[in-house]
Amino acid sequence: MNAPQMNQERQRLIRLVHVAKRDLGLDDGSYRAILLRIGKKASAANLTVPELEKVLEYMKRSGFKVRSKNSGLSLADDPQSKMIRGLWLELASMGVVRNPSELALRTFVARMTRVDMLKWLSAEQASQVIEHLKEWRERVIWDRRARLAKAMHLASPSSIEQMAAQEDQLRDAANQVLGRRASVGDMTEIEFKAVIGHFVREDV
Repeated sequence: MNAPQMNQERQRLIRLVHVAKRDLGLDDGSYRAILLRIGKKASAANLTVPELEKVLEYMKRSGFKVRSKNSGLSLADDPQSKMIRGLWLELASMGVVRNPSELALRTFVARMTRVDMLKWLSAEQASQVIEHLKEWRERVIWDRRARLAKAMHLASPSSIEQMAAQEDQLRDAANQVLGRRASVGDMTEIEFKAVIGHFVREDV
């Protein structure tokens, strides 16, 4: 593929990623979190063709389908539904949700609320789902922080100041392995395993 063809393909993929953002109902924060986790950059315009392909493949696994203008099921795109979907995809990126698809999300929500579609949730029901997902994410982050701190032989912090200092140490550890100062909550499952594995190997 020559340079003009490569640029044309890149522009096509950028358009598809933007369509996927819209179709999945992602807010800007959730969208940029996916770009950072999968493509390592905060803007689709800065991604290479292989990086765009990785992001698009992740979005396809999350329920995005390349389709004609008149086909497909529209997804709920109100602010609460976008937040629910963004949190779901974030948990999938962290490895605790194994199926990031819209169908899996609908099944999860239905178990919680007995409502089959996000767009049918009341504001109160949607808030309950959001809080549940946020609490789930926080538990994962605290568990990761504790596991990585243990692997690095760091003492448990006893104050806010010590916690902030430890967070800096954990970000430095991520930078040592990943080349960026990521928090434990910003790492994909593979990245977190790589970081913690680095320090476990050092002890062997």
